[in-house]
Amino acid sequence: MNREMKALLLNAFVCPGSGHLLLGKKWQGWGIVVLGTISLTLMMTDILSVSQQIADGILAGRLPLDPANIIAEVQLRIQSIKGITSAFWLLIATWAIAVLDSIRIVAFGK
Repeated sequence: MNREMKALLLNAFVCPGSGHLLLGKKWQGWGIVVLGTISLTLMMTDILSVSQQIADGILAGRLPLDPANIIAEVQLRIQSIKGITSAFWLLIATWAIAVLDSIRIVAFGK
């Protein structure tokens, strides 16, 4: 397996940008890694905030300990957060760019 194919697999299945780093494309690789990390951090911050609010509601007795009610409350609160959708699409776009650029490198060379 050549280095370009390894880079494609790294970008697709491990971390977007890691394949570019393997190929020595440092600026592209680190740029993609940073964008992916920022989007994951934004998503996780919102998710942890929602889960903490849900846990506080359960402990305070405001939310019954019923899985259906908890799932409904989680979905309601996550839909109200607009930033999580943007962060999700940023992550998807970053991953897609990394994979498509790796496909370009495999198909057409450097």
